Amino acid sequence: MKPAQILMVIMIVLGAVTGSTLATVAYLNRRQSRVINPNPLVLFKGGSGTPNSSFEKPITLQKKQNNSEFTQFRQRFLESVKRRDANFIRAISTPQTQWSRSGTIDIETYKIDDSQSNFWQAMEKAVGAGCTIERNANVAEKDADSDVWVCPDMALSPISNAAGQAQVGILGENVNVRSQPHTRSDIVVVLSKELVQFDTENFTNLPVRQQESINDIEGWTPVILNDGKRGWVQNRFVYYETRDYRVSFVRSRGQWRLRYFLRGGGN
Repeated sequence: MKPAQILMVIMIVLGAVTGSTLATVAYLNRRQSRVINPNPLVLFKGGSGTPNSSFEKPITLQKKQNNSEFTQFRQRFLESVKRRDANFIRAISTPQTQWSRSGTIDIETYKIDDSQSNFWQAMEKAVGAGCTIERNANVAEKDADSDVWVCPDMALSPISNAAGQAQVGILGENVNVRSQPHTRSDIVVVLSKELVQFDTENFTNLPVRQQESINDIEGWTPVILNDGKRGWVQNRFVYYETRDYRVSFVRSRGQWRLRYFLRGGGN
């Protein structure tokens, strides 16, 4: 092959490589420049709407809870729940602890000695999502200088609207709504303490296995946003009143006690 022909081949190869590289860079730049809607529809005052790529993990406490005795207790409580420490739960329970509104069941009904009992996931979800002070609670034998706490922190009422459409509450700040039920999918929007509609149609079309996983803390709930878009939220950030639990704690005689573990409003 003549030198001129060799040079021509080299130039063609270099041109192809350069073109491929530029195309790849352009594609990556397009992906990185995708902008998540910075102004999601807000029913209740929440965060700034900034996406949080790590927001498939437990929610942190609100600032108002920092440095309080309850914050320290809550941390110990969550650690015991993750260990499935049934003795700790029994130690903070009293004869006055409510396990149902009817009073027909007790702590043993929840089979807390079984580490696979649904009790543990329900408790972790309720308390892990943050707590708030219950201002008007009338509790006997409460320490005078202590507040009554309820978890999760749900400033969303009512959970079902007048039309009877099932609604769910989004727990916490900056929760990702994803296009598919996994953390690798695109973020549709970011919500903070809002009400959205449960996507009954999407749920009905799911395979049976996925329908069954909707109650698991690591499962996913299909939702319809206020602008009509559809998405998925990890269950640990979703409060569905007819399914999920509320938990209340009170300090009595210097010790934190479990006041109730009830499905729904709990009041």
